[in-house]
Amino acid sequence: MMENDPYAEVIDEQWDNIVMMYRTFKGKEQIIEYDVEEQKIYSYPAADYIGTLSERTRDHAKLQFSEASRCNQFLLFIKDTKKQRLRSYVFDLPE
Repeated sequence: MMENDPYAEVIDEQWDNIVMMYRTFKGKEQIIEYDVEEQKIYSYPAADYIGTLSERTRDHAKLQFSEASRCNQFLLFIKDTKKQRLRSYVFDLPE
């Protein structure tokens, strides 16, 4: 993650909760989303979530998800409605 990433602190603060959500649905093809405004973490079926994205974002997310799945990683989206941002991150699967 980049040093001046605006969501690095949020991810760090919520990391244990993000991991707990991931583990709850482990074994399912999932995408985790943290909603900045609601301060809530969600797990969505990957295909359903990717299907809701814009075409450009959808293509990129499909590639990211596919690569993450092959590399024992997972995809996290940070949704910031106020700033109209949706940013994706790839992390190693928690032990």
